[in-house]
Amino acid sequence: MAYDAGTEQGISPINKEWYDKLVAHNSGWPVVEEFLLEPEGSEPPMKTMGIAVNLVAGQVLRVSQPGERGNILDLMFLNSDNVAEHNHLPTQFLHEGMQVKQYTRIWSGQPWSRPLATCIEDTEDTSYLPTGYGHMAFFAHCSSEVIEVAEGRLNASSCHSNFLQAAQQAGLGEEIAQHGNMVAFQPCSIRPTPDGSQIFGYADVPVQTKQGDYVDFYAERNLLVLVSLCACGDQSASWKDVRITPMKVQVLETGTKPQVFKRFHDWRPYHSDMVVKQD
Repeated sequence: MAYDAGTEQGISPINKEWYDKLVAHNSGWPVVEEFLLEPEGSEPPMKTMGIAVNLVAGQVLRVSQPGERGNILDLMFLNSDNVAEHNHLPTQFLHEGMQVKQYTRIWSGQPWSRPLATCIEDTEDTSYLPTGYGHMAFFAHCSSEVIEVAEGRLNASSCHSNFLQAAQQAGLGEEIAQHGNMVAFQPCSIRPTPDGSQIFGYADVPVQTKQGDYVDFYAERNLLVLVSLCACGDQSASWKDVRITPMKVQVLETGTKPQVFKRFHDWRPYHSDMVVKQD
């Protein structure tokens, strides 16, 4: 049988019961750190921001909506012990698919190819979403260049500029900010254009989160997570007209160490002699 990328054939087994037992005790998890991502300014266009958050393996990153309005967040996961290991879109696509839901793991690429984090709880009611849409996915982050093309506006805040801010907080540079990432609380779909000539990402449904909605990510190893308060706001208007609202980021202590991940077989020794040697 041929392998169909995007089907469940490539999903590694996950012990859902273990994570369910973990979540059952979440009311007792103490808050280690808490951040409020707030925009600068009170009228659109508003300047947004990014932060760098460190987690120890076994802790939880919680992103939530503290007020009546919601805002998109972009998240980038890196191994804090070696930032060369980070979330990796091709590996994510093959092992889990593009959308992020409860029990979805955030995968790093080769040569590690292992989970960095696992989404263990998502409280948003997504019944309003059209068929084919998710509210969390691996999706492109907005950039000041894209906003310049769309609106002619220079120096606009974007998720890329926010990721650069966050990377610099961690002593890193734009080589980190350019990595792929996932979005949270952003209704989106990846599908062909009506004429079938191209495939694009569509973010054309406004955010409908409620106050108190949150998503939890369990750290499978020590992490550096870059978080961006997206300049798209709740995607109810254009970048220049949308109102940005604060979102909360917390680090929670579970007191539970991660399960041991069984590494994939190392195929490299078998293939090392296949390299074509140049004269």
